[in-house]
Amino acid sequence: MRRRILFYLPVLGYGGVERVTQHLAQGLADRYDILIAGQGAEPNHLLAQAPLPPNVTLLPAPTQRAAMKHRAIPTQALRLVRLIQRHRPHLLVSAWPRVHLTVGLAYRLLPSPQRPRWVLTEHNEIQGYLGRGWRAALKAWLLQRWTHRADAYVAVSQKVAQLSGAVYPKARFRVIYNPAITPELEQKAQEPVAHPWFQGQTPVVLSVGRLEAMKDFPTLLQAFRLVLERVPEARLVILGEGVLRKELEALAEGLGLQDKVWMPGFDPNPYRYMARATVFTLSSAYGEASPLVLSEAMYLGKPVVLTRFATALEFVDPEQDGLLVEVGNPEALAQGLVRVLQDPGLQKRLGAQARTKAQARFSVEQAVRNYATLFEELIESA
Repeated sequence: MRRRILFYLPVLGYGGVERVTQHLAQGLADRYDILIAGQGAEPNHLLAQAPLPPNVTLLPAPTQRAAMKHRAIPTQALRLVRLIQRHRPHLLVSAWPRVHLTVGLAYRLLPSPQRPRWVLTEHNEIQGYLGRGWRAALKAWLLQRWTHRADAYVAVSQKVAQLSGAVYPKARFRVIYNPAITPELEQKAQEPVAHPWFQGQTPVVLSVGRLEAMKDFPTLLQAFRLVLERVPEARLVILGEGVLRKELEALAEGLGLQDKVWMPGFDPNPYRYMARATVFTLSSAYGEASPLVLSEAMYLGKPVVLTRFATALEFVDPEQDGLLVEVGNPEALAQGLVRVLQDPGLQKRLGAQARTKAQARFSVEQAVRNYATLFEELIESA
């Protein structure tokens, strides 16, 4: 009998967790039946567009934003109970702390024989979710109290495991890096980009991510204004969509960058842009754990310039396969970008080392093997 695995996500949207789930579902579908559910769904989300195998099922999810708030946890827990009772998964994989709380409450409501084995996965710095003050203390207390029924804990980096240990003191985290390198990646990277900046010798700085606070795109825009003072022919492309689009467009216009910055929105194939960009950058202030777009850009041989967010040193060895700069410092970010843009030799050296590291660490095959090993251990011990 084929086992059923339920991936339970905070939202079916356009983010890294959805892409990780897509890669894992595609890799695990030859041995398991896969169910994917979200506490909410955005219109025409990434997984709805993805080429999923026939035995991967996307379950309906609410589209109301209220369904994705903490106050909806009791309602979501009841919905999850009904979902589990209907589909009878053998394993449940949860992502994001709010989702863990929902699963914990649902497991309190479910009779013990109906509870699937539970794999709790942490994809971000837990402190970014907790915040500060009494709310942080309350969230941490709830997570400790409601997640003790988890059968296994997975973190997507060593740093995330270390930080999460403060909230889950009895948990023993297994580190499995996010699956980023797929067999189709290089093929997709060969697809054309019609925009004129990618047709000639224009130096292009590329960043990819949701337009939200943790990505700190204002710092990138301010840095790029400084870059233009040294490399006036450079251009900036930001792929992604999010709630801060209007604010970022207004900032770009206020900085006089409206004809030098292009924000085309979400694109399901960012690899074709990566392959043609001169340098890839992340200006994130917090929240990054194992950024897929970073691993993918490194695999495509791009030199990378990153802010020194919590997990950055786990992915980049400074001066070896990338450059690291201070978080929230436009001058430092601009200096790093200019240095790469003006030095073709540095571009080549950093890009080659980055590709070697990405090939060794971030393949889908390796992540699928690691998750399959964990799943079999849990199923056999049930």
